[in-house]
Amino acid sequence: MRTVMRTVIRTRRADAAALLALAFWLFAGCRRTATSTTDAAVDVPSPAASASPSTGGSSSPERAWIDARPGDPLELARLADLEGALGLAEVATNDQASPDDRATAIRALMFVDDPTPAVEALTRLVSDPAVAQGDAHGAVERSTLALQTLVAIAPRRAPIEEVEPGAWRVCGDGLLAALQTIHGAVRRELAIRALHALADRGAVARALIPAR
Repeated sequence: MRTVMRTVIRTRRADAAALLALAFWLFAGCRRTATSTTDAAVDVPSPAASASPSTGGSSSPERAWIDARPGDPLELARLADLEGALGLAEVATNDQASPDDRATAIRALMFVDDPTPAVEALTRLVSDPAVAQGDAHGAVERSTLALQTLVAIAPRRAPIEEVEPGAWRVCGDGLLAALQTIHGAVRRELAIRALHALADRGAVARALIPAR
């Protein structure tokens, strides 16, 4: 009887040891799996981390000019923020710049906060002597674009103090003089519209503006 009891006890102890070993093995296996999963999660970069910053886009000056050429208002506004009124005016009046860049600069001037540093440049483009020679190197196109830009910016009040408020009066005098040589109906109408907007600013006497 005692021998039987000892055998039963030894068997139960062996079973318990086996169960304990099995539990330990399962626990260790779970820890290894969890550790491996954690390591894998650390090693795999997140989409945000793996996404490389754009090297192009409108943050690059060259890219900004290219993106703005088709005339998209958003891209023109970005270019205006990047170059400012003086930078755009310099390109618009630069004979060495490409015709596309000059036209783009004129359009972008509609979107600067304070266009007064460029107003005189726009006025000179309107009355460019090359206009009388036909569309020499895009002179007529630039003159028309300058008129369109003046029509857009003259009625607008800058949200900040203007750098050159006197430029509006210079512009008014220049447009009145240019009217003597502007005969095309569309361009003449643009010039008169710009003059009326300038009259609202007190930059030109309304009585001097012809009806047509």
